[in-house]
Amino acid sequence: MKIEKYITKRKFNMLSKEYISRTGSPLILVNLKGDITCGSNLCNLCGQLVGRKNIILLKNCRLKMISAINEAFRWGEGYITTCPTGLIMFAVPVVYNRKLIGGFLSGFAVFPEMKKDIDEEIYENLKKYCDPDTDLSRKKLELRVFSLEEVREDVSFLFVLTRKYNINDIIFLKDVNEKYVQQYKIANFLDDLKKSTYDIGRKIFDKQDEIIQKVILGDKTGAREILNEFLGSIFFESGMNFEILKVRIIELVVIISRAAIETGVEAKELLGLNYSYLTDLNKVTDIEELLHKLTEILENFINKVSTTKEKKRKTKVHRMREYINQNFTKEVTASNVAKSAGLSISRALHLFKEETGMSLSSFITKLRIDYGKYLLLNTEVNIAHLANEVGFYDQSHFTKYFKKFERITPSRFRLKYKS
Repeated sequence: MKIEKYITKRKFNMLSKEYISRTGSPLILVNLKGDITCGSNLCNLCGQLVGRKNIILLKNCRLKMISAINEAFRWGEGYITTCPTGLIMFAVPVVYNRKLIGGFLSGFAVFPEMKKDIDEEIYENLKKYCDPDTDLSRKKLELRVFSLEEVREDVSFLFVLTRKYNINDIIFLKDVNEKYVQQYKIANFLDDLKKSTYDIGRKIFDKQDEIIQKVILGDKTGAREILNEFLGSIFFESGMNFEILKVRIIELVVIISRAAIETGVEAKELLGLNYSYLTDLNKVTDIEELLHKLTEILENFINKVSTTKEKKRKTKVHRMREYINQNFTKEVTASNVAKSAGLSISRALHLFKEETGMSLSSFITKLRIDYGKYLLLNTEVNIAHLANEVGFYDQSHFTKYFKKFERITPSRFRLKYKS
Protein backbone atom coordinates (compact mmCIF):
# COMPACT_ATOMS: atom_id res chain seq x y z
CA MET A 1 0.00 0.00 0.00
CA LYS A 2 1.39 3.40 -1.05
CA ILE A 3 0.87 6.25 1.37
CA GLU A 4 -0.50 8.43 -1.44
CA LYS A 5 -3.44 6.03 -1.82
CA TYR A 6 -3.85 5.36 1.90
CA ILE A 7 -3.99 9.04 2.90
CA THR A 8 -5.77 11.16 0.30
CA LYS A 9 -5.07 14.87 0.01
CA ARG A 10 -8.57 15.57 1.30
CA LYS A 11 -8.00 13.48 4.43
CA PHE A 12 -4.54 15.00 4.95
CA ASN A 13 -5.95 18.53 4.61
CA MET A 14 -8.63 17.85 7.25
CA LEU A 15 -6.08 16.38 9.65
CA SER A 16 -3.51 19.08 8.88
CA LYS A 17 -5.99 21.90 9.43
CA GLU A 18 -6.89 20.55 12.87
CA TYR A 19 -3.25 19.93 13.79
CA ILE A 20 -1.91 23.32 12.67
CA SER A 21 -4.84 25.15 14.27
CA ARG A 22 -3.93 23.71 17.67
CA THR A 23 -0.13 23.52 17.52
CA GLY A 24 0.92 26.24 15.07
CA SER A 25 3.51 23.85 13.63
CA PRO A 26 3.81 22.97 9.93
CA LEU A 27 2.96 19.40 8.88
CA ILE A 28 4.12 17.32 5.93
CA LEU A 29 3.43 13.77 4.80
CA VAL A 30 6.38 11.78 3.44
CA ASN A 31 6.64 8.40 1.69
CA LEU A 32 9.43 5.86 2.18
CA LYS A 33 11.55 7.49 -0.55
CA GLY A 34 11.51 10.80 1.30
CA ASP A 35 9.15 12.43 -1.21
CA ILE A 36 6.73 14.91 0.31
CA THR A 37 3.27 13.85 -0.84
CA CYS A 38 1.26 16.46 1.09
CA GLY A 39 2.17 19.72 2.80
CA SER A 40 4.82 22.35 2.06
CA ASN A 41 7.97 21.24 0.20
CA LEU A 42 10.45 22.75 2.66
CA CYS A 43 10.29 24.68 5.91
CA ASN A 44 10.37 28.47 5.55
CA LEU A 45 13.98 28.72 6.75
CA CYS A 46 15.44 26.84 3.80
CA GLY A 47 13.21 28.71 1.38
CA GLN A 48 14.18 32.17 2.58
CA LEU A 49 17.93 31.52 2.87
CA VAL A 50 19.02 29.15 0.12
CA GLY A 51 15.99 28.80 -2.11
CA ARG A 52 13.76 25.83 -2.74
CA LYS A 53 15.72 24.25 -5.61
CA ASN A 54 18.99 23.42 -3.88
CA ILE A 55 19.53 19.77 -4.93
CA ILE A 56 22.10 18.88 -2.24
CA LEU A 57 19.97 20.30 0.55
CA LEU A 58 16.88 18.52 -0.77
CA LYS A 59 18.76 15.20 -0.85
CA ASN A 60 20.07 15.57 2.69
CA CYS A 61 16.67 16.71 3.91
CA ARG A 62 15.05 13.67 2.26
CA LEU A 63 17.57 11.26 3.84
CA LYS A 64 17.04 12.84 7.26
CA MET A 65 13.26 12.49 6.98
CA ILE A 66 13.51 8.84 5.88
CA SER A 67 15.79 8.13 8.84
CA ALA A 68 13.43 9.87 11.30
CA ILE A 69 10.39 7.94 10.03
CA ASN A 70 12.21 4.61 10.26
CA GLU A 71 13.40 5.35 13.80
CA ALA A 72 9.86 6.33 14.81
CA PHE A 73 8.63 3.01 13.41
CA ARG A 74 11.41 1.08 15.17
CA TRP A 75 10.45 2.57 18.53
CA GLY A 76 6.70 2.61 17.91
CA GLU A 77 6.41 6.27 18.95
CA GLY A 78 7.28 9.82 17.89
CA TYR A 79 10.98 10.34 17.14
CA ILE A 80 12.63 13.72 17.81
CA THR A 81 15.74 14.70 15.84
CA THR A 82 17.23 17.64 13.92
CA CYS A 83 17.01 18.57 10.24
CA PRO A 84 20.19 19.20 8.15
CA THR A 85 20.20 22.88 9.17
CA GLY A 86 19.94 22.14 12.89
CA LEU A 87 16.22 22.75 13.51
CA ILE A 88 14.27 20.40 15.77
CA MET A 89 11.82 18.18 13.93
CA PHE A 90 9.90 15.05 14.83
CA ALA A 91 8.40 12.13 12.94
CA VAL A 92 5.30 10.03 13.56
CA PRO A 93 5.16 6.77 11.54
CA VAL A 94 2.20 5.73 9.39
CA VAL A 95 1.64 1.97 9.48
CA TYR A 96 -0.71 -0.08 7.33
CA ASN A 97 -1.20 -3.81 7.90
CA ARG A 98 1.80 -3.83 10.31
CA LYS A 99 4.11 -2.32 7.65
CA LEU A 100 5.67 1.14 7.52
CA ILE A 101 4.45 3.12 4.50
CA GLY A 102 5.61 6.63 5.40
CA GLY A 103 5.15 9.22 8.10
CA PHE A 104 4.24 12.71 9.25
CA LEU A 105 6.94 15.28 9.99
CA SER A 106 6.50 18.46 11.98
CA GLY A 107 8.33 20.88 14.24
CA PHE A 108 11.08 22.73 12.33
CA ALA A 109 11.74 25.03 15.27
CA VAL A 110 14.23 25.48 18.12
CA PHE A 111 14.19 24.96 21.87
CA PRO A 112 14.40 28.13 24.03
CA GLU A 113 17.87 27.20 25.31
CA MET A 114 19.09 26.91 21.70
CA LYS A 115 17.86 30.33 20.58
CA LYS A 116 20.90 32.27 21.73
CA ASP A 117 23.49 30.34 19.68
CA ILE A 118 21.42 28.66 16.99
CA ASP A 119 21.74 31.43 14.37
CA GLU A 120 25.48 30.94 14.04
CA GLU A 121 25.10 27.14 13.89
CA ILE A 122 22.45 27.40 11.18
CA TYR A 123 24.62 29.79 9.13
CA GLU A 124 27.51 27.32 9.33
CA ASN A 125 25.27 24.41 8.29
CA LEU A 126 23.76 26.35 5.41
CA LYS A 127 27.11 27.50 3.98
CA LYS A 128 27.53 23.96 2.62
CA TYR A 129 24.51 24.52 0.39
CA CYS A 130 25.14 28.11 -0.76
CA ASP A 131 27.29 29.82 -3.37
CA PRO A 132 30.60 31.08 -1.93
CA ASP A 133 29.62 34.71 -2.39
CA THR A 134 26.27 34.37 -0.57
CA ASP A 135 26.23 36.53 2.57
CA LEU A 136 23.90 34.72 4.96
CA SER A 137 24.79 36.86 7.96
CA ARG A 138 22.84 39.77 6.55
CA LYS A 139 19.60 37.86 6.52
CA LYS A 140 17.49 37.85 9.62
CA LEU A 141 16.34 34.41 10.76
CA GLU A 142 12.73 34.02 11.78
CA LEU A 143 12.71 30.92 13.95
CA ARG A 144 9.81 29.37 15.81
CA VAL A 145 10.50 28.42 19.41
CA PHE A 146 8.90 25.59 21.36
CA SER A 147 9.67 23.65 24.53
CA LEU A 148 10.35 19.92 24.81
CA GLU A 149 7.03 19.58 26.64
CA GLU A 150 5.24 21.23 23.71
CA VAL A 151 6.96 18.84 21.29
CA ARG A 152 5.73 15.86 23.30
CA GLU A 153 2.21 17.31 23.36
CA ASP A 154 2.34 17.85 19.58
CA VAL A 155 3.49 14.25 19.03
CA SER A 156 0.72 12.94 21.27
CA PHE A 157 -1.89 15.08 19.51
CA LEU A 158 -0.70 13.91 16.10
CA PHE A 159 -1.13 10.28 17.20
CA VAL A 160 -4.63 11.15 18.45
CA LEU A 161 -5.48 12.63 15.03
CA THR A 162 -4.19 9.57 13.16
CA ARG A 163 -6.49 7.48 15.32
CA LYS A 164 -9.39 9.87 14.78
CA TYR A 165 -9.00 9.76 10.99
CA ASN A 166 -8.37 6.00 11.06
CA ILE A 167 -5.01 6.18 9.29
CA ASN A 168 -2.67 4.28 11.56
CA ASP A 169 -2.19 0.88 13.18
CA ILE A 170 -2.07 2.21 16.75
CA ILE A 171 -2.34 -1.22 18.41
CA PHE A 172 0.65 -2.52 16.44
CA LEU A 173 2.72 0.59 17.26
CA LYS A 174 1.83 0.22 20.94
CA ASP A 175 3.06 -3.40 20.89
CA VAL A 176 6.31 -2.32 19.17
CA ASN A 177 6.86 0.40 21.75
CA GLU A 178 6.20 -1.95 24.67
CA LYS A 179 8.76 -4.42 23.31
CA TYR A 180 11.48 -1.79 23.04
CA VAL A 181 10.70 -0.24 26.42
CA GLN A 182 10.91 -3.72 27.94
CA GLN A 183 14.26 -4.43 26.29
CA TYR A 184 15.57 -1.02 27.37
CA LYS A 185 14.60 -1.66 31.00
CA ILE A 186 16.10 -5.14 30.92
CA ALA A 187 19.35 -3.73 29.52
CA ASN A 188 19.50 -1.11 32.29
CA PHE A 189 18.82 -3.76 34.93
CA LEU A 190 21.61 -5.92 33.47
CA ASP A 191 24.02 -3.00 33.79
CA ASP A 192 23.05 -2.61 37.44
CA LEU A 193 23.50 -6.35 38.05
CA LYS A 194 27.03 -6.27 36.66
CA LYS A 195 27.96 -3.61 39.20
CA SER A 196 26.32 -5.34 42.18
CA THR A 197 27.47 -8.20 44.41
CA TYR A 198 23.94 -9.56 44.91
CA ASP A 199 23.43 -13.35 44.82
CA ILE A 200 21.89 -13.81 41.35
CA GLY A 201 20.20 -17.11 42.25
CA ARG A 202 18.56 -15.49 45.25
CA LYS A 203 17.42 -12.54 43.15
CA ILE A 204 15.80 -14.82 40.55
CA PHE A 205 13.95 -16.70 43.28
CA ASP A 206 12.80 -13.44 44.95
CA LYS A 207 11.62 -11.88 41.69
CA GLN A 208 9.74 -15.07 40.81
CA ASP A 209 7.84 -14.87 44.11
CA GLU A 210 7.11 -11.18 43.57
CA ILE A 211 5.70 -11.85 40.09
CA ILE A 212 3.40 -14.54 41.51
CA GLN A 213 2.10 -12.10 44.14
CA LYS A 214 1.47 -9.42 41.52
CA VAL A 215 -0.43 -11.89 39.33
CA ILE A 216 -2.61 -12.95 42.26
CA LEU A 217 -3.27 -9.29 43.13
CA GLY A 218 -4.09 -8.48 39.49
CA ASP A 219 -1.37 -5.81 39.28
CA LYS A 220 -0.37 -5.69 35.58
CA THR A 221 1.98 -2.71 35.84
CA GLY A 222 3.76 -4.07 38.90
CA ALA A 223 4.05 -7.55 37.38
CA ARG A 224 5.56 -6.18 34.18
CA GLU A 225 8.16 -4.12 36.08
CA ILE A 226 9.25 -7.10 38.17
CA LEU A 227 9.18 -9.35 35.09
CA ASN A 228 11.79 -7.09 33.46
CA GLU A 229 14.06 -7.52 36.49
CA PHE A 230 13.46 -11.28 36.52
CA LEU A 231 14.37 -11.49 32.82
CA GLY A 232 17.45 -9.35 33.35
CA SER A 233 18.53 -11.73 36.12
CA ILE A 234 18.12 -14.91 34.03
CA PHE A 235 19.85 -13.22 31.06
CA PHE A 236 22.78 -12.53 33.35
CA GLU A 237 22.76 -16.03 34.85
CA SER A 238 22.50 -17.83 31.48
CA GLY A 239 25.04 -15.71 29.65
CA MET A 240 22.29 -14.91 27.10
CA ASN A 241 21.99 -18.60 26.10
CA PHE A 242 18.65 -18.70 24.28
CA GLU A 243 17.74 -22.32 25.10
CA ILE A 244 18.42 -21.81 28.81
CA LEU A 245 16.34 -18.62 28.71
CA LYS A 246 13.47 -20.49 27.11
CA VAL A 247 13.58 -23.28 29.71
CA ARG A 248 13.62 -20.77 32.61
CA ILE A 249 10.73 -18.81 31.10
CA ILE A 250 8.63 -21.96 30.57
CA GLU A 251 9.37 -22.90 34.20
CA LEU A 252 8.15 -19.46 35.29
CA VAL A 253 4.92 -19.84 33.29
CA VAL A 254 4.24 -23.24 34.87
CA ILE A 255 4.90 -21.92 38.40
CA ILE A 256 2.68 -18.86 37.89
CA SER A 257 -0.06 -21.02 36.36
CA ARG A 258 -0.10 -23.22 39.46
CA ALA A 259 -0.51 -20.15 41.67
CA ALA A 260 -3.29 -18.86 39.39
CA ILE A 261 -5.08 -22.23 39.40
CA GLU A 262 -5.02 -22.15 43.21
CA THR A 263 -7.09 -18.94 43.06
CA GLY A 264 -9.81 -20.88 41.21
CA VAL A 265 -8.96 -20.40 37.52
CA GLU A 266 -9.53 -23.47 35.34
CA ALA A 267 -6.31 -24.96 33.94
CA LYS A 268 -7.69 -25.22 30.37
CA GLU A 269 -8.91 -21.63 30.52
CA LEU A 270 -5.52 -20.47 31.75
CA LEU A 271 -3.06 -22.40 29.59
CA GLY A 272 -5.25 -22.96 26.53
CA LEU A 273 -6.51 -26.18 25.02
CA ASN A 274 -3.85 -28.92 25.22
CA TYR A 275 -1.52 -26.41 26.94
CA SER A 276 -1.18 -24.40 23.71
CA TYR A 277 0.56 -21.49 25.49
CA LEU A 278 3.46 -23.70 26.52
CA THR A 279 3.61 -25.27 23.05
CA ASP A 280 3.72 -21.82 21.41
CA LEU A 281 6.49 -20.70 23.78
CA ASN A 282 8.54 -23.77 22.94
CA LYS A 283 8.29 -22.99 19.20
CA VAL A 284 9.71 -19.47 19.53
CA THR A 285 13.14 -19.02 17.92
CA ASP A 286 14.21 -15.46 18.87
CA ILE A 287 14.49 -13.49 22.10
CA GLU A 288 12.27 -10.59 21.07
CA GLU A 289 9.33 -12.85 20.27
CA LEU A 290 9.96 -14.91 23.42
CA LEU A 291 9.73 -11.78 25.60
CA HIS A 292 6.62 -10.59 23.79
CA LYS A 293 4.82 -13.93 24.18
CA LEU A 294 5.79 -14.16 27.84
CA THR A 295 4.33 -10.68 28.47
CA GLU A 296 1.11 -11.67 26.67
CA ILE A 297 0.82 -14.87 28.71
CA LEU A 298 1.45 -13.00 31.96
CA GLU A 299 -1.25 -10.42 31.17
CA ASN A 300 -3.65 -13.20 30.20
CA PHE A 301 -3.00 -14.91 33.56
CA ILE A 302 -3.66 -11.64 35.40
CA ASN A 303 -6.91 -11.07 33.46
CA LYS A 304 -8.11 -14.61 34.20
CA VAL A 305 -7.24 -14.36 37.89
CA SER A 306 -8.92 -10.94 38.17
CA THR A 307 -12.07 -12.23 36.45
CA THR A 308 -12.20 -15.29 38.72
CA LYS A 309 -11.66 -13.19 41.84
CA GLU A 310 -14.36 -10.76 40.74
CA LYS A 311 -16.81 -13.64 40.24
CA LYS A 312 -15.93 -14.96 43.69
CA ARG A 313 -16.40 -11.51 45.23
CA LYS A 314 -19.83 -11.12 43.66
CA THR A 315 -20.81 -14.64 44.69
CA LYS A 316 -19.81 -13.98 48.30
CA VAL A 317 -21.65 -10.65 48.40
CA HIS A 318 -24.70 -12.31 46.83
CA ARG A 319 -24.65 -14.94 49.59
CA MET A 320 -24.45 -12.26 52.28
CA ARG A 321 -27.31 -10.27 50.74
CA GLU A 322 -29.38 -13.42 50.39
CA TYR A 323 -28.83 -14.26 54.08
CA ILE A 324 -29.73 -10.70 55.11
CA ASN A 325 -32.88 -10.65 52.94
CA GLN A 326 -34.08 -13.85 54.59
CA ASN A 327 -33.27 -12.78 58.15
CA PHE A 328 -33.40 -8.97 58.45
CA THR A 329 -36.56 -9.02 60.58
CA LYS A 330 -34.67 -11.05 63.19
CA GLU A 331 -31.41 -10.31 64.97
CA VAL A 332 -28.66 -10.23 62.31
CA THR A 333 -25.04 -10.30 63.50
CA ALA A 334 -21.91 -9.55 61.48
CA SER A 335 -20.62 -12.96 62.54
CA ASN A 336 -23.57 -14.80 60.98
CA VAL A 337 -23.44 -12.72 57.79
CA ALA A 338 -19.71 -13.41 57.41
CA LYS A 339 -20.26 -17.11 58.10
CA SER A 340 -22.86 -17.31 55.30
CA ALA A 341 -20.14 -16.32 52.79
CA GLY A 342 -17.29 -18.25 54.41
CA LEU A 343 -15.38 -15.08 55.34
CA SER A 344 -13.86 -13.53 58.42
CA ILE A 345 -15.90 -10.69 59.96
CA SER A 346 -13.44 -7.96 58.96
CA ARG A 347 -13.16 -9.23 55.38
CA ALA A 348 -16.95 -9.59 55.09
CA LEU A 349 -17.61 -6.05 56.33
CA HIS A 350 -14.95 -4.58 54.02
CA LEU A 351 -16.15 -6.51 50.95
CA PHE A 352 -19.82 -5.76 51.62
CA LYS A 353 -19.25 -2.01 51.80
CA GLU A 354 -16.94 -2.08 48.79
CA GLU A 355 -19.56 -3.81 46.63
CA THR A 356 -22.78 -2.17 47.90
CA GLY A 357 -21.52 1.26 48.92
CA MET A 358 -23.20 0.83 52.34
CA SER A 359 -22.09 -0.48 55.69
CA LEU A 360 -23.69 -3.74 56.79
CA SER A 361 -25.69 -2.04 59.58
CA SER A 362 -26.97 0.72 57.25
CA PHE A 363 -28.00 -1.86 54.66
CA ILE A 364 -29.97 -3.89 57.23
CA THR A 365 -31.60 -0.77 58.67
CA LYS A 366 -32.63 0.39 55.20
CA LEU A 367 -34.27 -2.99 54.50
CA ARG A 368 -36.19 -2.76 57.79
CA ILE A 369 -37.31 0.81 57.08
CA ASP A 370 -38.46 -0.11 53.56
CA TYR A 371 -40.42 -3.06 54.90
CA GLY A 372 -41.87 -0.80 57.62
CA LYS A 373 -43.04 1.67 54.93
CA TYR A 374 -44.79 -1.16 53.11
CA LEU A 375 -46.59 -2.28 56.28
CA LEU A 376 -47.54 1.30 57.20
CA LEU A 377 -49.23 1.80 53.83
CA ASN A 378 -50.76 -1.64 53.36
CA THR A 379 -51.85 -2.81 56.84
CA GLU A 380 -53.56 -1.47 59.94
CA VAL A 381 -50.93 -2.91 62.32
CA ASN A 382 -50.17 -0.47 65.12
CA ILE A 383 -46.71 1.09 65.06
CA ALA A 384 -45.48 -0.56 68.27
CA HIS A 385 -46.23 -4.05 66.92
CA LEU A 386 -45.02 -3.11 63.45
CA ALA A 387 -41.66 -1.95 64.84
CA ASN A 388 -41.08 -5.33 66.41
CA GLU A 389 -42.22 -7.15 63.27
CA VAL A 390 -39.68 -5.42 60.99
CA GLY A 391 -36.76 -6.08 63.36
CA PHE A 392 -36.50 -3.07 65.71
CA TYR A 393 -36.37 -3.36 69.50
CA ASP A 394 -39.36 -1.10 70.13
CA GLN A 395 -41.42 1.78 68.73
CA SER A 396 -39.00 4.52 69.78
CA HIS A 397 -36.08 2.69 68.15
CA PHE A 398 -38.10 2.32 64.94
CA THR A 399 -39.25 5.95 65.00
CA LYS A 400 -35.70 7.23 65.52
CA TYR A 401 -34.29 5.45 62.45
CA PHE A 402 -37.42 5.97 60.33
CA LYS A 403 -37.16 9.72 60.85
CA LYS A 404 -33.41 9.59 60.12
CA PHE A 405 -33.96 7.91 56.75
CA GLU A 406 -37.30 9.44 55.67
CA ARG A 407 -37.28 12.87 57.40
CA ILE A 408 -40.74 12.14 58.80
CA THR A 409 -42.19 10.07 61.67
CA PRO A 410 -43.91 6.71 60.92
CA SER A 411 -47.30 7.99 62.04
CA ARG A 412 -47.12 11.12 59.85
CA PHE A 413 -45.90 9.01 56.94
CA ARG A 414 -48.96 6.70 57.24
CA LEU A 415 -51.27 9.68 57.57
CA LYS A 416 -49.78 11.50 54.60
CA TYR A 417 -49.37 8.69 52.07
CA LYS A 418 -51.93 6.01 52.89
CA SER A 419 -54.90 6.32 50.53
